[in-house]
Amino acid sequence: ALKRDALPENNEFSTPLVRALNMDPLTPVFFPNGNYAYSYYSDTDITNPVNAIDKTFDTWKSNRVVGGVWGQLKLGNNLSFRSTYSIDATFANQLIFFPSFNNSIYENDAPAGEQNLVNSVVFNDNVWRNWQWENVLTYQKMMWNTHDISFTLGTSMLSNRHDYNGGANTNLPTNDIEDAYLANTIDPIESQSAYSGASEASLLSYFGRVNYKIAEKYLFSATLRVDGSSKFGINNRYGYFPSFSAAWVLSREDFFDISGISFLKLRASWGQNGNDRIGNYAYTSVVNSGQNYTFGQEETITNGSVALTSGNPDLQWEVSTQTDIGLDMEFWQGRISFVADYFLKETSEILYTAPIPATAGTLPPVRNIASLRNTGWEFSLNYRNRDRAFKYGFGANLTLLDNEVTGLGNGGAPQASGNVFPNGGFVSYTQVGHPVAAFYGYVTDGIFQNQAEIEAHAFQNDDTAPGDIRYKDLDGNGIINSDDRDFIGNPTPKMVYGITAEAEFKGFDFSMFIQGTQGNDIYNATVRYDFIYTNRPQSILNRWTGEGSSNSEPRVTVNDPNFNARVSDRFVEDGSYIRLKNIQLGYTLPRSLFGKLNIDKFRVYVSAQNLITLTDYSGLDPEIGSRGTLEIGIDRGFYPQAKTFLAGLNLSF
Repeated sequence: ALKRDALPENNEFSTPLVRALNMDPLTPVFFPNGNYAYSYYSDTDITNPVNAIDKTFDTWKSNRVVGGVWGQLKLGNNLSFRSTYSIDATFANQLIFFPSFNNSIYENDAPAGEQNLVNSVVFNDNVWRNWQWENVLTYQKMMWNTHDISFTLGTSMLSNRHDYNGGANTNLPTNDIEDAYLANTIDPIESQSAYSGASEASLLSYFGRVNYKIAEKYLFSATLRVDGSSKFGINNRYGYFPSFSAAWVLSREDFFDISGISFLKLRASWGQNGNDRIGNYAYTSVVNSGQNYTFGQEETITNGSVALTSGNPDLQWEVSTQTDIGLDMEFWQGRISFVADYFLKETSEILYTAPIPATAGTLPPVRNIASLRNTGWEFSLNYRNRDRAFKYGFGANLTLLDNEVTGLGNGGAPQASGNVFPNGGFVSYTQVGHPVAAFYGYVTDGIFQNQAEIEAHAFQNDDTAPGDIRYKDLDGNGIINSDDRDFIGNPTPKMVYGITAEAEFKGFDFSMFIQGTQGNDIYNATVRYDFIYTNRPQSILNRWTGEGSSNSEPRVTVNDPNFNARVSDRFVEDGSYIRLKNIQLGYTLPRSLFGKLNIDKFRVYVSAQNLITLTDYSGLDPEIGSRGTLEIGIDRGFYPQAKTFLAGLNLSF
């Protein structure tokens, strides 16, 4: 390695070094000596992504066994019993190797991501065992020729267990991945670390159902489920979830005679179901080992154990209650079908890990703290024409949704979530009367163009300067502070829709699926403003450089004294999109071509996924999704969905 002050003026490294020191935006992949290049001005965790890929050795191997067995016993003309047992087991291991390397040109001056002086290996072993056993007793009888009644009683048992163990070691004598074993080290045995553990959960359910039909015109159904989950304590382990439904097929009535309408049904339903998707042991305080502490005058390190998370023995099922009123119609013997639904879904006792004061000394427990209401409409329209050689069809579905938080437990304190950089602020805010996890922050009002505008506006900061963002003083007290935040976006779409199309003609087949959303926002948090030297979006080329130069993009500063990167509507964008999700074209060869080969079907096809996306969102992908109940639509740099092109064939014998 060369010392910086001893570098010859015309040495072989001078060109790339001079380029780096002059902050040339084009840092090469390699230095002339073959080392991966880097910029001294990069302060992110990865400075050369090509090197990061080259030095990544992470192999995951898994073997999965899925199987089932069932038996059915007929106990009479009307009574039958069926038992089904299934298993799903996965055996997997992971090998991670971190080779040693140093890309420094000078004395170990490369960024942390461009040097690793001691190699290491990590091995993880996992076994998942899941089994389910269901037993169903069914009684069905037809009475008086038109009355059809059936009873169903059953049980369901589900068990999940995860066993895991692993270890790690450092300072292997070689950088060859083939020699990456835990025991292959020149360090003493004490350098090796190991861990093991297990987690399990189970579910026991009882259910019963009654179906009653009269002349295929009047339909009634009632169901009761009793679900017991090991994720809840003995106080509230079981939940009881009833449901009822009724329907009237008007088109089967003698008085019904409407030309063109071949089927018409009115229906209504009400029901409840439960949710237990939380950690396996949230109802109790799990004691964790490895919590070291020092005792005595010699400060001897002692391995201790402590309950890191508070338990909640009063946890209970999260309950969703849904009411649905619907209409099913078919025209011209099913050529056109139409479905309309109005739904009201109210979720209560929502399970959430709400923050608690740090003085409690433990991590917060899971609690039943909130309630939520979703109301809306669902529509579906399909057209099928299969009467001629050219067969085709179209379909469309549309969901209109209104989302509102109706309760937040005792006190109703709003819940902040979705922490993002740079200032560790929360993006999302869940408050009664507003959509769940709505965006909450400051409202921008252009850019300060001169000192006079700063002095005439509410006080923001002692270091606020021309070129900084002006924030609205919503409470009118002359000071910009946390009280001036407001709801600035809704991540939940107002409308979700899909469109399908299909066609067949002389062996050719075609299908297409389009999906989209409308009325949802995305918080674009893809840029790390807490790092000084990082790439910025292209909009920074239009930044404020003097009075009148920009009223949207602030000046560039190193320390951001005005906190221009605080959570605000500056980062909220329209997340609506329309995407050609899938398109496929196939051709089935005539059977006559294969003679005596006994080939029933020979089909070739090509397809593409995510081929076209239309959106105003500036990020890589508008399909952000969620990361938990109270964190929706926050883009931290999700890997975008790839355009995928496939070609294949289907053979049937």
